[in-house]
Amino acid sequence: MRGMLSELIAGNAERDPKFLALSGDHGYALFDAIRQRRPGQFVNVGIMEQALVGIAAGLAKTGHRPLVYGLAAFVPLRVLEQIKMDVCFTKLPVIFVGDGAGLVYSTLGSSHQCGEDVAALRPLPYIRIYAPCDDYELQASFEEAMAYAGPAYIRVGKSDRPVVNQRPLPDTLAHFTHQPESVADTCLVSMGSMTAVGHAAGVEHGLPHLSVFRLKPFAENAIGLLSSFQRIIVLEEHSRYGGLASSLTDAFIDAGVAVPRVQVLSLQDHFAEHCGSYQYALSEHQLSDADVQQRLRGLMNLS
Repeated sequence: MRGMLSELIAGNAERDPKFLALSGDHGYALFDAIRQRRPGQFVNVGIMEQALVGIAAGLAKTGHRPLVYGLAAFVPLRVLEQIKMDVCFTKLPVIFVGDGAGLVYSTLGSSHQCGEDVAALRPLPYIRIYAPCDDYELQASFEEAMAYAGPAYIRVGKSDRPVVNQRPLPDTLAHFTHQPESVADTCLVSMGSMTAVGHAAGVEHGLPHLSVFRLKPFAENAIGLLSSFQRIIVLEEHSRYGGLASSLTDAFIDAGVAVPRVQVLSLQDHFAEHCGSYQYALSEHQLSDADVQQRLRGLMNLS
């Protein structure tokens, strides 16, 4: 997804002279394209994330269209108060991109890992939240965020996961990436970096798989697509609290529809204990690719 993100940033800069990309000394090669094609529309403000958001808010008030980039552990978490008061309070059109969400920075420990960003932002008024899994979901998220006259957050996790979607998406509504011909009473639902895992599991076990990548406002068609299932299994590289599972059950309640049985495979309620690869970090939460396959087979009573 980083290649697509780089092109979206550079392409928007070429189309709109008011578009500006701001970084807190992160991104590096991600911004090569905009630096080469529109160098005057990229600003590295240095390692001062709180000021970064304040600068973006000021630019938005003067008619610019700022994008703020940082590691998810810093943007949005380190700057939550600034996002709340500088941007959301006045509903400014600032796009935040939180890269490396989840456990991607496995070797850097808990200070750089981020499994609570969606939960931190969901209560803030006006902000939209997206968690795309591949280039096509990222493009749909980015275009909708650019068209929205308010703040938006795009969560980017493990960006080298297998591509799930095979063609551009018309919108940010929830969509089945796999829908077997046989009727099933269970549906897999995922967001972001777990979508490739959920899709592969759906194909292997003959289960429908739904990708939900707009979390706020929650994809309005998701409940209609899920209401006929007796059980939903949620996969998310985020805390159980405040992420996809919480958004999903809230949406069922708001729609006045009976909530089916929901089982959640998510980050567990503890910090990283050891240092290792990305898959090792996931395994500490029983969320590695192998762990997910084993747990799904157990849930489905498959030998």
